Amino acid sequence: MKSHRLKAYIYLLIVAVIWGAAGPIIKYTLQEISPLPFLAYRFAISAVFSILFFILFGVKFPKPKENLPLVLIYGLMAFPIALGVLFLGLEKTTVLDMTLISLLAPLLVAIGGVVFFKEHVTNREKTGIAIVVSGAIFTAISPIIMDHQVLRLSGNLLIGLFLLAESIAVLIAKQVARKKVPSLTLINIGFIIGAITVIPLTIFLYGYSETINSIINLPLKYHLCVWYMALLSGTLAYFLYILAQKSIEVSEAALFRYLLPLFSIPLAVFWLGEKISIYFVIGAVLITIGITIAEYKKRR
Repeated sequence: MKSHRLKAYIYLLIVAVIWGAAGPIIKYTLQEISPLPFLAYRFAISAVFSILFFILFGVKFPKPKENLPLVLIYGLMAFPIALGVLFLGLEKTTVLDMTLISLLAPLLVAIGGVVFFKEHVTNREKTGIAIVVSGAIFTAISPIIMDHQVLRLSGNLLIGLFLLAESIAVLIAKQVARKKVPSLTLINIGFIIGAITVIPLTIFLYGYSETINSIINLPLKYHLCVWYMALLSGTLAYFLYILAQKSIEVSEAALFRYLLPLFSIPLAVFWLGEKISIYFVIGAVLITIGITIAEYKKRR
């Protein structure tokens, strides 16, 4: 194996570990702080480091008039909207449900590629996507099937909206990349947009004093969780993911997202105490079969 590919795989494995732990960490932190103050705190940290990035390396932004609208839409969709919906959803549902439903993400991007970029999808991939979607829908509605858990169902639906927003953001990022806007520039602008939208909204809804107090009075372990989300799950993970994509195919890099459950599920069960139900197992089997069919590559 060539050294540059090996480095890319190592980077993506680190990203899988970081993002795999992110869901359980968000869920754990939401026990102590509400979603909006959590997000405001997280984006404030990320924005500071993004501003430092631009001070040190400059803003590489070709054709601002042409690209700025797409960049702004990306920043809004990928960070305040997508992450806001994710945090609200995780407050209501389980990490286990989120993990299974989130496996839809690469396939939603593939569908978007067909619609917006006229990319080709084989009949095998269509069959696999249909099975994955059915498994995700079964997982999403299982709380109602089990014992009429309407709150958890609403959380699962919010996770679905998060995936939709995230997939739209990925497709916009793909379009912007074609216009030669550097990915790191795009992401750091997104973090700043997250801060300037979520922080004022949080202060408006919660009040300045309550927002500041909810952050200051957090125990140290929850502060560490927020910093983890801002710097490791945010800045570092995105940087490594972009670095890896320079050495291997984008579609191959996307496959590493399927490793996330290997880290999120054990944390959900052994750290958060979530229970694996028969409905979870059925959903997991359906989704695994669908992914295997969709991502299978015939060897010549």
